[in-house]
Amino acid sequence: MYTGKVLKILKKIDQKCDQYKEVLGLWLMVVILRIPNFFEPYWYGDEAIYLTIGRGLRQGLRLYTDIIDHKTPLIYYLAMVPDQFNFRLLNLSWALVTTALFFFVAQNLFKKTKPALVSTTIFVLLTTLPWLEGHIPNGELFVLGFVMVGLWLMTKTSLWKKFLTSQPRQALQLAPKEAWRLVAVGIFYGLAVLTKVPGILDFGMVVLVAWFALTSLITTQLKSTQRWQIFKGFLLKSALLVAGLLIPIGLSIIYFISRGSGQDYLDYGLLYNFRYAGSWQLRLNNPLLDFLFTLPGKITALTAILLLLSFWRKYTPRFQLIAGWLTLAMFAGLLSNRAYPHYFIQLVPAFSLLLVELWQNFFRQRGQKTALATGLGLLIIPFATAGLLNLHPFSTSEYYGKFIKLTTGQITIEQYDQSFNHFIKDNYAAAQVIRGLNGDRIFIWGTNPMLYALTQTTPTSRFTVSFHIKDFNDHQRTLEQIMTEQPKLIVVMKDETDEFPALQNFLSLNYFPNYQYEQMTLWLLQKNLQ
Repeated sequence: MYTGKVLKILKKIDQKCDQYKEVLGLWLMVVILRIPNFFEPYWYGDEAIYLTIGRGLRQGLRLYTDIIDHKTPLIYYLAMVPDQFNFRLLNLSWALVTTALFFFVAQNLFKKTKPALVSTTIFVLLTTLPWLEGHIPNGELFVLGFVMVGLWLMTKTSLWKKFLTSQPRQALQLAPKEAWRLVAVGIFYGLAVLTKVPGILDFGMVVLVAWFALTSLITTQLKSTQRWQIFKGFLLKSALLVAGLLIPIGLSIIYFISRGSGQDYLDYGLLYNFRYAGSWQLRLNNPLLDFLFTLPGKITALTAILLLLSFWRKYTPRFQLIAGWLTLAMFAGLLSNRAYPHYFIQLVPAFSLLLVELWQNFFRQRGQKTALATGLGLLIIPFATAGLLNLHPFSTSEYYGKFIKLTTGQITIEQYDQSFNHFIKDNYAAAQVIRGLNGDRIFIWGTNPMLYALTQTTPTSRFTVSFHIKDFNDHQRTLEQIMTEQPKLIVVMKDETDEFPALQNFLSLNYFPNYQYEQMTLWLLQKNLQ
């Protein structure tokens, strides 16, 4: 009897494996490609900031009041893990779930397994390989997870199903039974926004479903009562999505107010993103390009493309959705005009789908020429933009080549670690000194958050890096905190060009430059030397 039960369980497992064999194959690809991620040293700045703030939260510090960075909060709570290894493990698990959901969404869109598998393979490569910093647990990768849950739930709604089957009138009919599904969709997009603000542009994609359904009916012959019913359906379904979006955001505001950090959350977690997005203006020596990289220029381009997709009647619903999503994602990736590869990760889902859409429906089936031209134009824009921004993707061959040399004994672990960052050697030497002091608070004047993360310490300051102290003119408050807490050790980075005279005077009176390294000087509190 026992053997029979075991055989039944094994049979069910085998059936499930056969049913989801494509997902299992994709998962295997993700796992294999991410193996080197677990052997990297503490070398990447943003990841180190997340881990440092996550540790501060575990110690009871209040986010945005006692310890500050400028992103929305969820990425820091996700980083409340013991160390980098566990953060990478979380990132791997997140990637597996995201990959499976992307495959299911692609399967729903294309109605076939092969195009879904091809688009998901492209998705995996672009979100996993180092080209776009996919090997690092950046906020964009966690945003993708929430986005894909929301989009997968969206595929269960009549709004989605009816629109994709060219039934826009039925798509906008009032359907109370699906109200909670639309709210749930919005909630997961709200969580995406709380991980990183540009996730709001991904939310725009699900609202576009209702918008495209509405615009497809504008020119049809309908009675005034029918038009009003359709418009009410559009407003109601859009409102339900927006209500869901606002629920987690509203709860986050209540939470931070209850912690006494409401104003700080507004200043640093929410409003600072607008300042950050508008603080970097390109100068390309071309009036049109210069305008297009301003916020008004980007809004103009976004609006023009979406209007074209909305009112050109020969686009299929599927093409409209994929092209609209890529357009919104490009706007999100270019919000700050900064040439960081990981910003382009937000484009990957729609980019992967559009590649397959063009191949399947236009090249092979000789589809509508305007849609082909539009799709090719949208695919070209990210490459052209990357060139204008002088964006340099990470080298995949170098990354995996180094790992192969490590595993085959051609280089030592020290050589491998030092190949990532010129701070590594000094950081690991300094870490031994810091651990010997048995303290959990130090201060670093400069930009080296990796040392905080490596030593499991938090800053004797509200900020983890000097450029934030300078940006917010927080020198006096920082010095007051240092004078009050008197950390056992203060690190001064030698590449920090801006002087902090008051700090230097305080160091001269109370600290001793006990350790000199190529990249930094360690100042020990004098009473610890007695």
